[in-house]
Amino acid sequence: MQEKTRLHYIDALRVSAFGLLILYHASVAFFPGMHWLIESAVTSSALETAMNHPRAWRLALLFFVSGMGVAFAFRTAPLGDLIRQRLIRLGLPLAAAMALFIVPQVWCERVMEDGYEGSLWTFWLTRYFTEGKYPDGNITWAHMWFVAYLIALVLTVLPVLKLLDRPAFTWMSRGIERLAGTAWIYALFLIPLGANLALSPWFPRETNALYNDGAWFAVWASWFAFGYLFARSHQTLIGGVIARRWTSAALAAGLSALLATIAWGPGTGWSIGGYEEMTISFKGLTLALAWTMILTLVGFAARHIGAPSRLVRYLSDGVFAFYIVHQTLVVAALFYLLPQGLGLWTTYALVIAATVAGCLLFFELARRLPAPLALVCGVQHRRPVAAPVPIPAQATPAVEMPLEPFRIAA
Repeated sequence: MQEKTRLHYIDALRVSAFGLLILYHASVAFFPGMHWLIESAVTSSALETAMNHPRAWRLALLFFVSGMGVAFAFRTAPLGDLIRQRLIRLGLPLAAAMALFIVPQVWCERVMEDGYEGSLWTFWLTRYFTEGKYPDGNITWAHMWFVAYLIALVLTVLPVLKLLDRPAFTWMSRGIERLAGTAWIYALFLIPLGANLALSPWFPRETNALYNDGAWFAVWASWFAFGYLFARSHQTLIGGVIARRWTSAALAAGLSALLATIAWGPGTGWSIGGYEEMTISFKGLTLALAWTMILTLVGFAARHIGAPSRLVRYLSDGVFAFYIVHQTLVVAALFYLLPQGLGLWTTYALVIAATVAGCLLFFELARRLPAPLALVCGVQHRRPVAAPVPIPAQATPAVEMPLEPFRIAA
């Protein structure tokens, strides 16, 4: 695939979203109100309250950017080729993660929570594959559920979206562009909300297990579809998103303040539920916040990030490898640091540092492997490309670049 120009702000959004994911997962063990793989005896309500905000929109942003990536990278590719490429690019790392990279997470949990005394090697050979699926058993896709859902979206939602490429559906594409080009774009969060509420009687809980997670799969499918459709009409829509970026930011700030007052803060007096017990009101407010945050971040990033960055490009190349290994590194760091009694904030800082260092080391090792093995680790070797044609200085903003394919990691 040729890379002639890139929309550099999308690289920056992807890298930032996955960086936030590392911060979030390093925090979860210290939340007083959540049961996780490994839990600290010392917790922080302040840390949990602070992370309640990105918890509302971080996954929505990831699915949105993933949808954009698929649309840009495969604009002219036949559907069959696109699906085959995605199954290889996502399926092989998913299988490798379930068989290898995730095993230490489960072992650490079994040792700390259940008192298991065997070695990691013994656990992997004798228990991991033989006792059924997690949580009653051991085998799991853990955080890689996101990748499994992307595969499901490529197989189910993408064929429907590709219908818009046909001349018979031109009227629908233009209608979507007209709607999204107006202030009505802010009402689009009602689509994932309506889909979730319609399916909740049959799928009442968010499980990340796919087969029994229909209500939340519909939400992730909506964000993915929004990203795909936005990228497909990027030149038409990006100007309006940039122009409304301050409006989007004001709406996001207002929703954040409201949720902090009535739902997130300790001792909040209003009973609209929370992440563990979601009411219709809570779902509506958090999905509205997710959508306004996406529009805010896209608007400001597209306005201000137009030049390439070697650091962002490097991190963008490694972001899928980082995702594959980051939670295992978080759990391993917690496993060894929590018994040391170093204090919450020292432990938290060391977990983040160890995770970042481990991610970078894993990427550096993986990128030196032969192409098939590197692909299993989430690293796709670059293909040689022709030297880019210089762009005049006045045409450097990302939003003025012509749409061209760019490579994505997930």
